[in-house]
Amino acid sequence: MNKNLVNEIINCLPKERTVFRYFKGRYAFMLLDKIIGEGVAVSNIKKTSFSSLLDKPEVKQALALAGQGIIIPKILNSVWLGDTYNFILTTGIWGSNCHRWNQTSRRGYNLVLRLNFSNQHDGIYNKMVKPEYESLLNPYGHPVLDVNDRSYFRETLAWSRIDLDFQKNQALIEEVQNDWLREANDLLKDAKYNKQNKRELANWWGSNGNLDDIIRYCEEVLKPYHKFWDEAMLAATIDFIRRELGITNIYYHSEDTGYKLKGIRHNKPPRSLYSKLPRRFCFTKTDQAPDYLYQDSYFRRVYKKVDNPHWYYMAI
Repeated sequence: MNKNLVNEIINCLPKERTVFRYFKGRYAFMLLDKIIGEGVAVSNIKKTSFSSLLDKPEVKQALALAGQGIIIPKILNSVWLGDTYNFILTTGIWGSNCHRWNQTSRRGYNLVLRLNFSNQHDGIYNKMVKPEYESLLNPYGHPVLDVNDRSYFRETLAWSRIDLDFQKNQALIEEVQNDWLREANDLLKDAKYNKQNKRELANWWGSNGNLDDIIRYCEEVLKPYHKFWDEAMLAATIDFIRRELGITNIYYHSEDTGYKLKGIRHNKPPRSLYSKLPRRFCFTKTDQAPDYLYQDSYFRRVYKKVDNPHWYYMAI
C-alpha cells in the first residue's frame, strides 16, 4: 500500500484504547455473528463454508438456546466460556523501500494490527521478571508497540500485517506472528540451566527477577496464551477488517505461495499458521490471487515463478 494511505487509515481510527476480550474458541462466535445478520436458521448455515463452526462443543451449547432453530446475535453474545483474557489493540505501519526484507507481497507498506497484553498480564510480568527495559521478549526491528507510540504502554503478544485495496473491496492478511512466547521459551531454558548450575541469569537478558519467579512466569503465567494466541490474533484481525475497514473479501496466505512471494527462506514460522489455522476459521482454498496485486509489476514477475499457487479466501 501507499504509505500515505496507511497513515490516513491509522489517523481515522479511534485514538483511545480498544479493548479486545478473548476466551479460547471465541472466534467461532465472532464469525457466526458476522454472517447471521438479525438471525438465520441453523439449516441455512449448514449450507455454507462456515458449517463446521456448528460442530464445536461451545457452539452446540449456544444452539441449545436457539428457539425454532434460529440463531440470533443475542444468543451468541450471551455465551462467555472459560477464562477471559483482556488485550489492547493498536495499529501501526510496516514497510520501507526494501520490500523483500519486509516480506510483503507487493511493493509498499502494510497496516499492522497489534494484540497487546493488558495490565492483567503486564502487572504480573513486571513483578516477576523485573525487566530493565520494554519489549524484553520482542526482538528489535519488528512492528511491536513502542513506549513512545501511545500515552500508555503495554507489551505486544502478537501482531498481523494487512495489505488492502478499498476499491477492490479486498484485504490480504500477510502474516500472523508472535515473538514473545518463542523468546520466553529461550528465557526459560536459560533460567533453568542457570538454576541447575547455581548461577545468576546472564546480564544480556535484561532481567532482574529471581530465577524461580522467571521460571514460574514462563511456565505458568504464559501457559494459557500458548493455547490461543494464534486464533485470538486472527479473530481480532478479521473483525478489524470487516468492522473498522468495511472490507468483505479477505485473503490469507498459504504456506508455500506466501513464502515464495515474500522471499522467506529461513526462520520460517510454524506450518500450522498457514494451514490448520485458516482452515479452522473456515477459509476456503482458491487459486485466485487478490485482484489488486496484479497491478504491481514486482508481484507479477515473482508470481509467474510460483508452481501451483493457492490462497485462502473468506467472504464475510
